[in-house]
Amino acid sequence: MSILKIKECLKNKTNSYIRPIIWYGGESIELLVKEIHAIKKANIKEFILENRGGDWFLTPKWYELMKIALETAKNLGMRMWILDDSHVNSGSANDSLKKEENSKFRAKNLRIEFADFAGPIKAGALLLPNMSKREKVIRVTAFLRDEKTGHSIGEGIDLTNNINDGLCLVDLDSGIWRVYFILTSDPARQGLFANYITMVSKESCRHLIDEVHEKIYKHFAPYFGNTFAGFFSDEPAFGNCDGQYGYDTCEHRMGQVRRLYPWWDDFPEKLAKKANMSIEQVMVNLPALWDNVDEYSPLLRLAYMDLITQLWQENFSCQIGKWCEERNVEYIGHNIEDRGAHMRTGWGCGHFFRSMAGQHMAGIDIVLNQHVPGIRSINHAANTSNKEYISSFYSYTLPKLAPSLAHVMPHMKNRAICEVFGAYGWTCGLSVMKNIFNLFLTNGVNNFMPHAFSMNLPGNVRKENEFSVPPGFCLTKLPPTFYMGGMNPQYEVFGDLMAYVQRVCHLLEDGIHLPDVAIYYNAEADWIGCDARNIDDVAMTLTQNNIDYDFIPQDCIVNNCNTVDGKLHVNLESYNAIIVPGSSIIPEKLLIAFTKLASKGVKIIFTDNLPLKDEKNNSNDIDYYNKLFTVLSLEELPQFVKNNYTHVVKLKENCEFLRFYNLKKDDNSFCTIFFNEGINLIDTYIKINGANNYFIYDPWNNKLYKTETTVDSMRLRLEPQQLLVVLSNVKFNEDVDCFIYDNPNMVSLNLDYDIYKKEYNETDFKLLRKNSKAVNLLIEEKLTRTCATFKYESVF
Repeated sequence: MSILKIKECLKNKTNSYIRPIIWYGGESIELLVKEIHAIKKANIKEFILENRGGDWFLTPKWYELMKIALETAKNLGMRMWILDDSHVNSGSANDSLKKEENSKFRAKNLRIEFADFAGPIKAGALLLPNMSKREKVIRVTAFLRDEKTGHSIGEGIDLTNNINDGLCLVDLDSGIWRVYFILTSDPARQGLFANYITMVSKESCRHLIDEVHEKIYKHFAPYFGNTFAGFFSDEPAFGNCDGQYGYDTCEHRMGQVRRLYPWWDDFPEKLAKKANMSIEQVMVNLPALWDNVDEYSPLLRLAYMDLITQLWQENFSCQIGKWCEERNVEYIGHNIEDRGAHMRTGWGCGHFFRSMAGQHMAGIDIVLNQHVPGIRSINHAANTSNKEYISSFYSYTLPKLAPSLAHVMPHMKNRAICEVFGAYGWTCGLSVMKNIFNLFLTNGVNNFMPHAFSMNLPGNVRKENEFSVPPGFCLTKLPPTFYMGGMNPQYEVFGDLMAYVQRVCHLLEDGIHLPDVAIYYNAEADWIGCDARNIDDVAMTLTQNNIDYDFIPQDCIVNNCNTVDGKLHVNLESYNAIIVPGSSIIPEKLLIAFTKLASKGVKIIFTDNLPLKDEKNNSNDIDYYNKLFTVLSLEELPQFVKNNYTHVVKLKENCEFLRFYNLKKDDNSFCTIFFNEGINLIDTYIKINGANNYFIYDPWNNKLYKTETTVDSMRLRLEPQQLLVVLSNVKFNEDVDCFIYDNPNMVSLNLDYDIYKKEYNETDFKLLRKNSKAVNLLIEEKLTRTCATFKYESVF
């Protein structure tokens, strides 16, 4: 209930929604206990302990440390989580896969090499590709190539049995031919992932549980479900890449030649069943995963990615989630979502929604300066590398992914969690932190993992001889500092920021989200590699036109939805229409589902174009589908949605930089979060459909106000970067102040100041400048290496 929640917020009696990460790099027990107390003092009630490497994980020394940490948390009324491995990324199983007895659990991959030549050729021979001793050829196939497109066409010819004495003997007709060599891949090509579990094997994933989860449970079972809250997986991956966080990290799409692809012994049978082909057909046409084989690439790529993402869901996510549930703890975490990795392999998970199906919260992260406040549509550079980031993804798609998943998975209870700030650097101050929190809060994220509390401080703060870099600690990718061993002057205000976020999350904890439309999460089009509209474009267009949405995956559309009065219903969510990013190819079963939904009155809107065919190469009847579906350009889409559907949140005019998130509570009241992410004042009128009164709650000042209203709408005034909560249809009998929209008595003062400075290790302020204007102290006083609190005094 809105008013009950507000009253609890006004008294600072909220539940717990923030669980920061503590880096442990071998520091003393005393330092760890001090850090836990600092977290508690910053208005935080939980934490995640992340081991950063070293040789102590799951040793007697480490168990002793964990025991004291758990007891400290228990005595402080806190809860503790643990990263489920000895270091990031989750999946090394405490580096146990380096042992030869565990080699059966290691990942397997395939790679491809090829050669082209013009036929006819009689009694010819090709050298086999360069291979390490750990690689072997498992299939050789020849395809004729189309001389205009360069694509492989027709049926492949199996040449595997023609291998003899390091040569592949060929005897082919006229035409341009491409001969493909499919090889097992040397694990060394995977870098750090060479000794990681593989998501495509249930036994391999179980090995992680046996090596980490079970051993921790054996030592700390009495804490499970009370002080010990659960496990956190950090950036698990398919790992079929070079192991470097570079180009190969995220651009790991199907249809790219220089790639590794996960494999397991039973894949030929499973793929044959998925694609409705014989095992021999699958093996002959395997090159279609890497290269363009016109008749088979869409079918095999879709079947392959469908297979491995379902295996991740069953073997990894759900197996760990079920194990945790049976022991009364929870399972949380996130994968790498960067630059499309959320629907690709490599460092990615293949399918965001499937990859976290077993977790108890839907997880994402925003790190490495991936979101820069104020940059939304053009690419931006990261300050930690030479990369450029796609701002539209981090501003519009990413913040919606986790809430969308939480809305369609009943067991997640609408809980979406985001790891924030990792590797943003020490220059990430409180204003940037607050902006990032506000962005994600107004997209429905209601739990956070600030990254990170670190007990090991760089040498420009400590004396150099006291400083050593712990395992996993990278000086070029530092997290922001929250406490800094008690030396951070902003630590107290950081605690205020945490209390602020706790209050907003408390309001977002319950209620039903009321979106306008759903956007189909088009991973399948990306897998196939066809021409397709990026979901980032659709998300940005709708957001900038004040239209709210969720992403929904094919699994929901095909299996877990129903219709009521022409609306699509998934779990507790309902949508006026489904927006489908246009693509040239669409999965057959998805097209059938859209057809059925359209016949029941659900509006299906394709952007740009209708699909030309399905993955089986069946051409679609465009004339027939034109009668069922609507096709709009991206520019036409917003106005069509606004003209045809009733919106819960209505604005007097379009506000490009206004974000909002609306919830209906069980007492029929509404709680709507508004955020001005722009640099200019927003002053407009809003209407909550069905509301009869309005209050404004300011979570930073923790104060409730009456509002300035007309007949059925209210005036909303937001300063740049300000977040306010609007409550409507509520009964609040106590007298409250009116929200101050305008104050004509405010004037600008031309003041001089006495400026004082107190270094972190000093107790008293010392005069720095007398009768001074407000100047840039970094320049005027050369204070670039100062860690201090400043005080300004003036008289007027």
